[in-house]
Amino acid sequence: MKHTPGENLLVWEFDFALTTFFEVETDLFQQHIPSRLSLMEVSPGVGLVNITAFNFPEGALGELPEFQELIFSAIVSPDLSRGVPKFAMYVLSLGSTCQEHLDHSADYYQLPIHGLLTDTKIDSEAIAIDYSDSDGQILAMNNCSPTTNFRDEERYFQAFTSDGDNLTIADCYIEAQLFEHQLTEDAGKLNVHPFLKNIDFDLGDPLPYLQMIGQPGKTGKQFYYRPTSF
Repeated sequence: MKHTPGENLLVWEFDFALTTFFEVETDLFQQHIPSRLSLMEVSPGVGLVNITAFNFPEGALGELPEFQELIFSAIVSPDLSRGVPKFAMYVLSLGSTCQEHLDHSADYYQLPIHGLLTDTKIDSEAIAIDYSDSDGQILAMNNCSPTTNFRDEERYFQAFTSDGDNLTIADCYIEAQLFEHQLTEDAGKLNVHPFLKNIDFDLGDPLPYLQMIGQPGKTGKQFYYRPTSF
């Protein structure tokens, strides 16, 4: 699909991306989802949450330094009138090592800003991350596949956000060298932390459902359209 950058579309280039979808009991996070949206369940009483980490090289928006980003979302039913996405996500928290990026994300994308990440470790060789902020370690997450097979891929996602009664939706496309798998080995540790809404994920026995990985060191592109009212 052709994407033309402009007032309502920004293109973000990244050189590291790791995203994991976890199966979690819906009772643990249902209260954080607007009533107009429905959680997607993979089995009765079990939904999906998503953790996505990016590294953006210097030059985003023409002026930003290199920075890392972390996103926490719940998977909800999509708006099929816009097309069929890989997943639709309701964004719960956004963190970054760059304040200018956080300010832009709040203003342009209306994303729920948690705050600055103070310690971010990315191991490109192992494809693993360890992210913390002033409240402590948020999570450690890793590729749980023993082998990788990266290919040129495009993925379409929908991103929902809300501010009170105002619900918005944005289209997001990823073009990159991607590897996707559904192995259910250990993918890391999600801690009880404000970024993760202080959810005790150990109570829900989180199980990796799916991982998508961008080939480290290879430039991928995120085409993120400006949100509109839903």
